[in-house]
Amino acid sequence: MVSGKVQAVIAMIIVALFFIQSCAGRAAHPVKVSQSGDGEKSCKEIRYEARKYRKNLKKMIPDIKSADKKRTLLMISGGLLIVPWFFLDLTDADKIEANAQRARHNYLLDVAKKHSCRLKLPHLKSFYFHDKGYKLRNR
Repeated sequence: MVSGKVQAVIAMIIVALFFIQSCAGRAAHPVKVSQSGDGEKSCKEIRYEARKYRKNLKKMIPDIKSADKKRTLLMISGGLLIVPWFFLDLTDADKIEANAQRARHNYLLDVAKKHSCRLKLPHLKSFYFHDKGYKLRNR
């Protein structure tokens, strides 16, 4: 049988791993698609905000792809050693925020169209990822 000291050490290790795992993710903070005051914005304000979201998205996509690669490596190595699974971030906060910014960008372009603004910004298509993390492609 295992002595009391060894049981206490094993229990402490398990508790520590669960605490470490709880810090592995972050909460998503997506932007609201329609915000108050969107109808009163001028064409210049709409253009500035739409470009801002487009610029943010271009910065986020490489980070999301590298996080997917890291998650894949952790999942594969977790199959051999269970410990890497404690460090997986399964929240997909970046993906949720990116899809919200894409939806906000497209909404602003629709508002600009209603105001008869001439913007040369195209609507953004859906990304290769879905909010839930599943890979979907537009066909």
